[in-house]
Amino acid sequence: MNKLNIYQLVAEHRCKTPNKVACIYQDKTVTYKELLNKVDHLASGMWQSGIREQSKIALFCPNNIEFVLCLLATSKVGAAIVPLPLTMKGDALEAALKSAQCDFVFAWPTVAKAVADLECISSERIVTIGRGPVTKLTLEQLCALHLINVPMGPSENPYILTMTSGSTGQPKPIVFTQITKINRAFKATIDYYNLSKDEVVLVSTPLYHSLAQRSLLMPLMLGATVVILPKFTVQAWLHAIETYQVSFLFAVSSQLKALIERLQDLDLQSLRCIVSSSATLDAEDKLKLLKVLKCRFHECYGASEVGVISDFDITEVGVPLKSVGKPLPSVKVKICSVDREEVVCGEIGEIACHSDTEFVGYFNQAEQTANSYDIQGYFYTGDLGFLDERGYLYYVGRTKEVIKSGGINVFPSDIELIANQIPWLDECAALGVEDTQFGEVILVAYTKKHDAPEDTQTQLKLHFLAQLTDYQQPRLLLELDHLPKTEMGKIHKPTIKHIYHTQAY
Repeated sequence: MNKLNIYQLVAEHRCKTPNKVACIYQDKTVTYKELLNKVDHLASGMWQSGIREQSKIALFCPNNIEFVLCLLATSKVGAAIVPLPLTMKGDALEAALKSAQCDFVFAWPTVAKAVADLECISSERIVTIGRGPVTKLTLEQLCALHLINVPMGPSENPYILTMTSGSTGQPKPIVFTQITKINRAFKATIDYYNLSKDEVVLVSTPLYHSLAQRSLLMPLMLGATVVILPKFTVQAWLHAIETYQVSFLFAVSSQLKALIERLQDLDLQSLRCIVSSSATLDAEDKLKLLKVLKCRFHECYGASEVGVISDFDITEVGVPLKSVGKPLPSVKVKICSVDREEVVCGEIGEIACHSDTEFVGYFNQAEQTANSYDIQGYFYTGDLGFLDERGYLYYVGRTKEVIKSGGINVFPSDIELIANQIPWLDECAALGVEDTQFGEVILVAYTKKHDAPEDTQTQLKLHFLAQLTDYQQPRLLLELDHLPKTEMGKIHKPTIKHIYHTQAY
């Protein structure tokens, strides 16, 4: 299987089922024959514009069919693609392009203009996607060039560079080959969840994220159908499932929380399996979802660098809801101390894993890549957790989020667990804030429900005094209208810290 690249795996279905619907986007359907014909024209145009195996293409594109075409055409020519958010601008935009050494940019008009103004990419290598062209070349023009045969790209070359930030805040591109993406699609998804070519898969998260890319490419390689939402809304999500009879999907925890009340009155009979990903759901929300969902309900945990690490079917009787499941059959997990020595069962340490769906490395950062592994080939995730006696994995938090107050390590999740016991509290996040005396003190940012008492901070303090030990006591409370989050629904603690410092000074 791995000898074929992603384009070739998808193209097989043009021969087997040419008239089957491959993609659905805003009520428009595209068959496998139509999709692959468009991909062939785009790949031909890309080749004629100078794109080769070593090229790196920055892609700024919303969730749409053009995103699909760009991914598959890049696979065919053997180049690498760097999907980036449309909201990126200024210094961050330039830093991302330079860190991945992008030499071509395919972008929505607003971003194409911003890149052109930076003058860091030749204008002849900036391709506008969509209406309102602001550059010399458009995606439509590339597709309209005379069709030529192009050499087939190898599956072992860098294919997708996913952007993340290192500890310094500088971009840290994660490199995936097509082989990696194929393994994640088949071993960690199709085989694991027992999926077939009859599936209808929903994509509802931004396609520049790795999880959404797998949700898109996996059904196309399988010969199934993918439904692409421009963006997530509760109404659009429910409409897509009911209209197109969606059977499988990945959802981030914030989406599922938003859906709990609406799901109570619906019978989504087509759904066979939902997998919660990104931030972990708390046990209370899992119980609520179990009551309203009538299909298999999984939760998985993983890291961008290695893919899915653990998973479990929450609908099974007797599974520990506070865990994040057991390691996948192809994954080995151990918990290690700061000295990278394996700790005993039940003890908290850094989660390390060995997987055959791992990344190639951090782009042009060989030392940082090497430092992420030990001599046994285990990758250190930067996450804290522990294993119980049954082999279930529990996620505690990020190593860099551990609060070091007065020489004692405090885990934010312990404080958040206690805070979430309060019925009128909506959401909360615990984090460390620099302090000259203690090194760090604990800040709890929170949002409250409409029925919250007027003296919320007093009530919070009394609750913490009754439930937490002295070194766990929050010194600072910050009430917000909403907690800042990433587009994948994770609470963004650096932004909370920035808000606190802005208000404090």
